[in-house]
Amino acid sequence: MNSLLSFLMAVVRDIGYKDIVDIILVSYAIYLGLRFIEGSRAFNLLKGICIIVVLFALSQNLNLNTATWVLEKLLPSGVVAIVIIFQPELRRAFEDIGKGQFLSEEAIDDKSIEEMASDISKAINTCSEKHVGALVIIEQQIGLKEYIDNGVPLRAAISSELLGSIFWPFSPLHDGAAIIKNNRIEAAGCFLPTVTNHKEVARELGSRHRAAISTSELTDALILIVSEETGTISRAKSGELIRDITIEEVKRLIITALKRVNENNSGRWRFYKK
Repeated sequence: MNSLLSFLMAVVRDIGYKDIVDIILVSYAIYLGLRFIEGSRAFNLLKGICIIVVLFALSQNLNLNTATWVLEKLLPSGVVAIVIIFQPELRRAFEDIGKGQFLSEEAIDDKSIEEMASDISKAINTCSEKHVGALVIIEQQIGLKEYIDNGVPLRAAISSELLGSIFWPFSPLHDGAAIIKNNRIEAAGCFLPTVTNHKEVARELGSRHRAAISTSELTDALILIVSEETGTISRAKSGELIRDITIEEVKRLIITALKRVNENNSGRWRFYKK
C-alpha cells in the first residue's frame, strides 16, 4: 500500500501544467466523441471494440499465444473497418463542424415554441374530432434512438398538416408512433414495445394505448394518444394512463415539454459558433 502511494505521489510531482492541459483536452475530446455517437448503433459497436481490446490485453497477460496471435491480426484491419462503419457519423460530424453546430442544437424562442405547440395540438385535435387513431411522442432527457431507428426517418419541420397526414387512415405510417425530437418530427411509423401484463390494462384499450403505457415505463417522454374508437385524448405517464384530457391541457403539456427540450439544448456548451 505504501509503495503504491509513493508511486502515485511521484507521478503527481512529475506532472506539469502542460500535462494537465493535455489530459483535459484529450479527455474532453473523448467525451465529445462518446456523446456524439451515444444512443446510436455506432455506440454499441464501440463497446464491442473495447471488449476486443480488453480481451487482447488479457490474452497477452495470460500468455494465451493463439488468442493473442488472432487478435493481433484482427486489430490492424479493424482500424480500416472502423472508418468504413463509422462513415455516416464521421460525415455528419464534419458537416456540423463546418456549420459551427457540432454537438449543439439551436435554441428557439418562446414564440416558435408556441407555434409548434399549436401545430401539434391542432393535429391531435383534428384526429380526435375525426376519430383517427394517433400516437405522438415528444422526446425529453431519455433518448428514444432505439424506437426512432425502427421507424421511417423524416427529420421534418413540425406542421399540423404533416403530422395529421401521418395518422390518416390507409397512410403507410399511421399504425406506428410519430416521434418529435429537438423540435422536429424525427420519425414516424415507429413501433413500440407492448405491456406484458394485459390484466392491468383496461380491456377496451387497443395496442396503441398498450404500447404507450409500456413506453412510458421506460422513458420520460411526453406520450399522447388519440383513441380511434372514442376520439378521446389520453396521456401515458410512468406506466399509467391519464384519460380524457382537454385540448387546452394537451397544448400546455406540449409547451412544457418543448421548453424543457429547448432549455437542455441551449444549456449545452457549443464547440464554436459562426
